[in-house]
Amino acid sequence: MKPQAISTPLNSLLEGNQADLSVGLPLGIADPIEIHGARASIVRSVPDSLDASWKESYAGKCFKHSYYQLLQGALGKQFDHYFLILEKSNGKSFVQPIFLVRESILKGLPSSLKQGLGGWLQHRFPSRCEIRMLMVGCSTGEGTLAGRERDHAEVSMLLHQALPKVARRLNASLIVLKDFPSSYRRTLKFFSANGYARIPSFPACRIDLAYRDFEDYMERTLSYKTRKNLRRKFRDADRVGKFTMEVLKDFTPVLDEIYPLYRQVIARSKFQFEVLTAEYFTGLASALEGNGRFFVWRDACGKIVAFALCVLEGKTLRDCYIGLDYEIALGAHLYFISLRDIFSWAMENQIERYYSSPLNYAPKLHLKLELAPLDLYIRHVSPVINFFFRHLIPILEPTRYDPVLPKFPNFTDLR
Repeated sequence: MKPQAISTPLNSLLEGNQADLSVGLPLGIADPIEIHGARASIVRSVPDSLDASWKESYAGKCFKHSYYQLLQGALGKQFDHYFLILEKSNGKSFVQPIFLVRESILKGLPSSLKQGLGGWLQHRFPSRCEIRMLMVGCSTGEGTLAGRERDHAEVSMLLHQALPKVARRLNASLIVLKDFPSSYRRTLKFFSANGYARIPSFPACRIDLAYRDFEDYMERTLSYKTRKNLRRKFRDADRVGKFTMEVLKDFTPVLDEIYPLYRQVIARSKFQFEVLTAEYFTGLASALEGNGRFFVWRDACGKIVAFALCVLEGKTLRDCYIGLDYEIALGAHLYFISLRDIFSWAMENQIERYYSSPLNYAPKLHLKLELAPLDLYIRHVSPVINFFFRHLIPILEPTRYDPVLPKFPNFTDLR
């Protein structure tokens, strides 16, 4: 007879829940989950009766309600998207996007630690380092709370009550509030004080654009060495060829040209959470409801060699995704060409701030961007396992191993 396996909290943590992500709820409203003063329902699609309030609550946000509908259709094979409806006893309702994903808890570790700590964990618990997670927020961007800003404290309390029950209903082992800007820390303090570990996610970067033009920005902000280096790059690019930028209303007509460029960038990335599909790019113009800014760069022959997907949020331009033709990207310094042209376009159009997506920190450091912290709030559904997990997760968070981040003047803001 084989000896009975001994279960420990760490063993249970690493084993997680291995159920197939295809197991989900039927279309329509699920049986409500009762919480104090409200109830929570998990749905695949938002009922028509809540459509108006859902649109209104996301009207002032970077991504409108229609964007989350696009994600559900375009990225449905990578994530299992749901909506959590929080309905108060007075009839007021909030719609919070959530999704399920299976991720490795070792994903953000550098190679040296993956071979050491990660190797030991994978040897001790083979194939058990991937955990089914319930994530709150956006699968392709920063997290936001449902409702208007005046509702966020109330929504935060309701979510704190509901999420453990929702996670168990969806058979998830971890709960993660994904990539919430640091401006939410006050609102979400009840999470970090009651069972959740708050750790840094890879931060975005930002810069104010209070300059006449790009030359004024270089002279007033950058060091002599950086200015000299940039001008050399631009001269090198001119020798490769003449590149022109245009702003399109929609990526769909040029999808066959821009999508391979996106795939080239993804193939070179060390960290891949989401992989955008062609369907995603096709639906963007409609989903962003006029706030999309689609930049493309062409060479002298008219071939598209780079693109940038940006979103306008008030006076802030958010740079979300980039695509580059790596046959010429490095020699022509297309990344710096794209930043120069986007900065110039933003200044010409009275845009006050530029906000970039995470990663690729070295050039952003030299260009004097500052970090825009993003936070993860994480807990295990089991209180016993969570006691151990809260001590483990800070060791696994990836920002502590990035060699460039500590060089930013506001690096301490990440904590």
